[in-house]
Amino acid sequence: MAQAGGVCTPKEFHTHATSAGGAVNNVAGDYTVYGADDVEIVAKIKESSALDKLPYAEGASWNPMLACLPGTRVNILSLIYDWSRSCDNCRIFCLKGVAGSGKTAISNAVAQALHADGLLTSCFFFDRANASRNTPRLLFSTIARDIAGLYPAIAADIAASLEKEPALASAHLSRQFEAFIAGPLRRHQTDRPVALVIDALDEAVPDEADADLLTILRDEVAQLPTHIRIFITTRPTRVIQQALSDEEHITSHTLAIDSVETQHDIAAYIDFMVRSKAIRSQMGTPWPDQALIDDLKIRAGGHFIWIATVFAYLRSAHHPRRKLHVLLSSSSAHGQVVEHMRKIDDLYASILEACGDWNDPDFREGYALFMGSIMAVKRPLSLTALRALHGGSQELALESLPQRFGSLLVGLQREDEPIHTLHLSFREFITVRAAERADTQKFFLSKKEHSQKLAELCLRTMVREMTAASIPGAGYLDDNDNDRPGIPNLSDVSEQLLYGCESWSNHICDIARPTLAVVGIFWEFCLHHQITSIEIVASASTFAGSLGQVVLNIFRKALRPRRSIAGERLETINATEDLASSLNRLSFHLSDLGQYQEALRAIQEAVGLCRTLAAEQPAAFNPELARSLNNLSNCLSDHGRHEEALAAIQEAVGLHRARAAERPEALNAVLAQSLNNLSAHLSNLGRHEGALAAIQEAVGLRRALAAERPKTFNADLALSFNNLSNRLADHGRHEEALAATQEAVGLRRALAAERPAAFNAALADSLNNLSVNLSSHGRHVEALAAIQEAVGLGRALAAERPAAFNADLAGSLFNLSFKFSRLGRHEEAPGAVQEAVSLYRALAAERPKVFTSKLSNALRRLSQCLSASGWEAEAKVALEEARSIGLQ
Repeated sequence: MAQAGGVCTPKEFHTHATSAGGAVNNVAGDYTVYGADDVEIVAKIKESSALDKLPYAEGASWNPMLACLPGTRVNILSLIYDWSRSCDNCRIFCLKGVAGSGKTAISNAVAQALHADGLLTSCFFFDRANASRNTPRLLFSTIARDIAGLYPAIAADIAASLEKEPALASAHLSRQFEAFIAGPLRRHQTDRPVALVIDALDEAVPDEADADLLTILRDEVAQLPTHIRIFITTRPTRVIQQALSDEEHITSHTLAIDSVETQHDIAAYIDFMVRSKAIRSQMGTPWPDQALIDDLKIRAGGHFIWIATVFAYLRSAHHPRRKLHVLLSSSSAHGQVVEHMRKIDDLYASILEACGDWNDPDFREGYALFMGSIMAVKRPLSLTALRALHGGSQELALESLPQRFGSLLVGLQREDEPIHTLHLSFREFITVRAAERADTQKFFLSKKEHSQKLAELCLRTMVREMTAASIPGAGYLDDNDNDRPGIPNLSDVSEQLLYGCESWSNHICDIARPTLAVVGIFWEFCLHHQITSIEIVASASTFAGSLGQVVLNIFRKALRPRRSIAGERLETINATEDLASSLNRLSFHLSDLGQYQEALRAIQEAVGLCRTLAAEQPAAFNPELARSLNNLSNCLSDHGRHEEALAAIQEAVGLHRARAAERPEALNAVLAQSLNNLSAHLSNLGRHEGALAAIQEAVGLRRALAAERPKTFNADLALSFNNLSNRLADHGRHEEALAATQEAVGLRRALAAERPAAFNAALADSLNNLSVNLSSHGRHVEALAAIQEAVGLGRALAAERPAAFNADLAGSLFNLSFKFSRLGRHEEAPGAVQEAVSLYRALAAERPKVFTSKLSNALRRLSQCLSASGWEAEAKVALEEARSIGLQ
């Protein structure tokens, strides 16, 4: 039904629930104020404590000690200076250069100069070796904190968003950019340019799979005000070149390592360093030695990393002058033109040559053990953790072999400091280029080979530590108590144990033919410890899967001789079944926290395992397969993948129906559960006849069960009554719909009185539906009372777990606005629906397939409410936004 002008009238939302799953997305709100005045803005500043919820990357700021030497890089710094103070369309200045060309020094110099002039708003120095700075995860939250510190009105804006939606602090990059950066900067003017510095972009965007930040820089930054200036440095990688080239709002400049300016700057840097106290005091007399200095300048070419590494080496070397002579004599012939990386590789080779006796097999073995681990680990580990992974090897004591490599590695000052390479080019030399030359092959380490070794070390570490002592808080995947939502915080997990739990499956993917030793420890781990390892990862890290299907197939072949033994074959089957059940339960826990991608990953893996088991023994394992499919359907629906969700639940219903036909007294309950979900998924696709038939069958089954065992089945019956009400309303059978809702409310109110933590959410759901049904019968006062009670319950639930309950709260607030309007309380309606808009905006950003239409409806409803209150300009803005998202 359309109003004049073709504006669709939004309808109130009914809610329906699915059984045994069906989660709501992690949400966060974008803060929008219609008609806010200065008094409101000042009041919002008091909410700035909310900014503390934003994670801030440690060590991401600029460092004056790493800036360019004064008097160097003059031309490029002048270009950047002029650009930073202009307001043309070029919002991004992208400085590209090969590894070691001095980009980070320029970034620090730019940040230092902008800071001195009061123009630096924020900076972020990416670092592949630092866990908090090797992805864009903390980029926008860090920038937001810095912007908020400079502009009170923007601080109030961001704080208000966080007050409404705390989950924004960990939301997807696109949502954070809009809520923390783009939105506030569009809504508030600043008295000077907003200058941002982002260094080493390539270290956060290694390939296409991590290109979300590039999409924002390419598409979203182009829409920012022109006084926003973003300086970026990066290697010219293929993915970055493809994303950021030929864009009108991006100006690019490439550092030429062979330019006259670069040669001059390196010469100035060398002149400065050779006269520094740290070098001069160690070089003997006569010093400076001009012949050596001139040779250094020639050998350096245009490579800042080369000369910087030389001086780092000299500072730590014994007899540094002698070492310098050796280094220069082993470099390329005087005046020879060499390729960029060859010069750097020659330097690395010279330093490594001096680290030990390469003819000593013990030294070479120690080098492979230590440096091989550094190259193969998935994230930097401390020496303590590396030593523990290697079973306490004294080769990895700080005072032993590791310190020899202090000029090439960072993190060898303390046992507990993560170790990473001085520069990415060193890692590339060790794992790739060293193998290409006869004189450097002894330095080469196969990343894959050492990853294979780490696979076994991770398995042995997990078995050893989990056998030695239990993990406090573990075992939550064995607990089916639904009153304990979420995931506990597991303590007393060592660095090496967490790493093993996170990374063993990644390392084991590098093993094509496992040895008997690896098969043995893998067998022990799978039988006794794998579920605990999953619990640790889900609690302390990010669940990325327990074991890929390809690896599972490899190890299934390796285990085949053992599985021929009946007892061990049974153990394998039992372990697989336990793993599938635990993954199924894990998906519930993750959904409860709003971690929907991880939840879907867990249930998809559970279904895969169940299919494998059911293929061999269908009678024994079809029940678990059906349960997993039921949960999978809800997880898919949460992502807006309704066709796939329907296929999954139809398969589950088929399995349950076949079993219930044989044993109805035992299995009608699970059949009813799947029918309940089938009804919801059919309704999502507009197949209302089938949806009504499915829910009527479910109600019939559950009514019979509850008549015999009310304490066990009343909650399930209430759920089906709630959904039956919605399906009846879809068919215009409003009297029957109201009766079904009233029955659901009665059952759920009794349940919530006994166990509020378990049933308040369900009661709020039924009250919401009751309000809609009462309103359709003209009983508006009762309808308002019901929806107000639902909103009150929803607020309490969302305050504790916003990721799980903000979507439900948004629906109740949307409906509350109708109840206010129908009772003539027009001044209260806009506030309710405005809050719903804020919630739906965030939900739509995260899951557009599910929530974009609801956002559109909420915006149209907001326009109606604002217009009814006389705020025509604001009403027009809301309506235009609804139209702009393409849903008329």
